[in-house]
Amino acid sequence: MLYISNRYEIIDKIGRGSKSCLYKGKDSYDGQMVIINIIDQDVIRSKKFVSNLIDEATTMNEIDSPNILKLKDVGVHTREDGCSLYYTISEYVEGSTLEELTRYYRLNMDEIVIILRQILNALEVAHSYDIYHGFLHPESIIIDEGYNVKLGNIGIIKANNKIFNNGIKMFSEDLRYMCPHQICLGYTDKSSDFYALGVIIFELVFGEHPFGSLENEEDILMEMDKGINWNKFNTEVVPEKILHIINKLLSRDDRYKTPQEVIIDLSEYMYEVENIQENKENLVEELEVIKNIDVVKKDYKFKKIAAVGLVAIISFLILGISM
Repeated sequence: MLYISNRYEIIDKIGRGSKSCLYKGKDSYDGQMVIINIIDQDVIRSKKFVSNLIDEATTMNEIDSPNILKLKDVGVHTREDGCSLYYTISEYVEGSTLEELTRYYRLNMDEIVIILRQILNALEVAHSYDIYHGFLHPESIIIDEGYNVKLGNIGIIKANNKIFNNGIKMFSEDLRYMCPHQICLGYTDKSSDFYALGVIIFELVFGEHPFGSLENEEDILMEMDKGINWNKFNTEVVPEKILHIINKLLSRDDRYKTPQEVIIDLSEYMYEVENIQENKENLVEELEVIKNIDVVKKDYKFKKIAAVGLVAIISFLILGISM
């Protein structure tokens, strides 16, 4: 058996990011299942990382958001070879990361909207307390079978003094989810969450990265400056409001300032969809009414013809008797 800090048993692997790994675990103290996140040592820059993250976690746990993983513990595990492993222990959720889910399954628009709404709920709460994710990517989003979303790793980058150790090239595998000033300066703020969310939604909708599979720093910055070449993608099948949200999340000028602004635009789309669905249902009801009217008309016409025929027969019989 493998244990972290002689307390948390590692049971199974959930998913791997570029600089951290999630495991299903068990707390030997109380027997509860947990999520163990092992953070690579070369990521940590701040000497106060653990104490900073404890402060961030304490705040987030007090907020009690249904879409944010609760942190139970933060610490440093020293292996026998002297290597230090930074770890976080979170509440356990039965599910998979968004990266794992979309590797085998293509989400439809309704499912994307359900997931997006919950991510925005988590970011809205975090940002309102001056806490941001800073490293939002599919591996940090956990989804269960009911499409309930939990956002993990919130506060890790801020606890690490807002920047990445030794420059952004340490995270070359994840350049695709980083905004320009993260790539250029290694600096992270709330706007970084919007950009990363825009890339994630784009990938969910179109099945590929908006700027291709580039990993070179200079090349991807050049593509970001040019903006998305929408002519390369089939936008006809994507609702206009969703395209607007993606475009604004990835914009370098006219960008969203708060999660609430994104939620408003998303709510407008959901309202439009609801109206379309309602109109469809009304149309079906109207067609059913028309159909019933036609049946009644045909029935009435049949009864009218039958009545006229009956009158004719009776008249013929009466005339026959008279004669």
